[in-house]
Parts: sequence; structure tokens; C-alpha cells
Amino acid sequence: MVFVFANSHGAQPSEYVSGLALELLDELRIKMMECRLVLKALPDEADMNFDELEHDLHIAQEAAHQAYDAASVVHQGARLDPRWGNGWSRPKAIFARHDAAVRDGALRIDPKFGLGDRLERVLWQLSTSECVDHVPDVRSKCTGTVRATKRPCRASAIYLGSGLFGAHCYSHATAAERDQYRKHQDSVGASQSDAYTDLLGRQRDVGEQLSVQWLQHRDTRRQWVDAVASASRAEQ
Repeated sequence: MVFVFANSHGAQPSEYVSGLALELLDELRIKMMECRLVLKALPDEADMNFDELEHDLHIAQEAAHQAYDAASVVHQGARLDPRWGNGWSRPKAIFARHDAAVRDGALRIDPKFGLGDRLERVLWQLSTSECVDHVPDVRSKCTGTVRATKRPCRASAIYLGSGLFGAHCYSHATAAERDQYRKHQDSVGASQSDAYTDLLGRQRDVGEQLSVQWLQHRDTRRQWVDAVASASRAEQ
């Protein structure tokens, strides 16, 4: 497959993002994630603290994500308010200009879901079922009475798990209800902790797989560096 990089986009709108640019920005974002994943596999090979490098790579990943989303909006032909200067807009400015156009009646355009979004969702986000305590939408009301006013309590009853509610809110709950409530909260917390541990494990496994792939391409990388260096010397 041959990719052609154009120096001009011809008679296109004043702001333009090609499909090729969008693919490359998505790939750039994935490369940032790959770097972070490989870094997670390094502790067994290097007695060093890489937290600052991880922080910088995370910032770069977020910047690449924002650049991709902004480019996706432009690529889809979203209406933008006029630029604030003569230079091309940064990603944040693209979103601000599109928001302004939407307030004036333009159709809102959301970024396309890319491969980077899929990878990030799998390796950096807990699923809704893993991180949320699923409380039924319709909550029971406390059957207790407010001591000061002698009126029925209007607070929601405490949730005990498995779709069950206690008869009271936490303030009016019996000792047995409070004990069951705490056990449920402890169970939810333990499940979330286990899910997060599993997520870190997946990151580490993928990081180790990527490390092997990187090392397998090390000779090819060396040849590429030699070719670039040779071409640079020939031009001098």
C-alpha cells in the first residue's frame, strides 16, 4: 500500500483534515499507549522508578487523543466559528469554535470512534458493571419518623444489595440493617478493587507482549536508523 502525502488540499474548505491525517493521528495515540504499556513491563528488568516518564507519556497520550478528536470533527465537515487569528487553530480552539457554531444553530458533530478509543476502553477503563453499584432506579423511602418534627422521614432507604432495600435510611436503620449495609459496601469495594487489579494485570500482559514485538523488530529498526543516517551524511 502506498500513501501519498499532499502538500496542498486544493479547492477544499479553508480548514481541512484528510482521512490519512486522521488515521495517522489515531496511530500516534496508539503509539503513546504502547509506550506506556511497555513501560509497565520494565520493572522486572530495571531497578528504577519510571513514574515521571509514565506521567509525561500519559500527558502525551491525552494530547494525541484531543488532537485526534478535533481532527475528526474537522474531517466530518463540522461548522466552526471564524478563527481568532491568522494561524491554524489548536485542538481546544477547534472545539471552542464548534461549540460557538452549535450555539448559533449548527449541527453538533461528535468525534468518530477510533481504534485508539477501543484500545483505551479495553486497557484503561473499568466497565460500568465493574465500577458502579447497580442500585434500582426506583428507591424505597424510609419508614422512620423524624424525631424533631414527628413527621415521616423523606430520605431514601439504604440499599442492601441484590435489589433489596432496608426499611429505613441510614440514620433510622436498625443495627442489623446497618450491618448488612456495611457488608454490601465492603463487597462492592472488594469487587472494584479486584477489577482494578485485573485491569493492571491485563496492561502488564499486553506490555510484555509488546516488548517482545519491539525486540523482534530491533534489527529492522537498526537498519532504518542506518539508512536515515547514511542519507543525512550524503546530503551534507
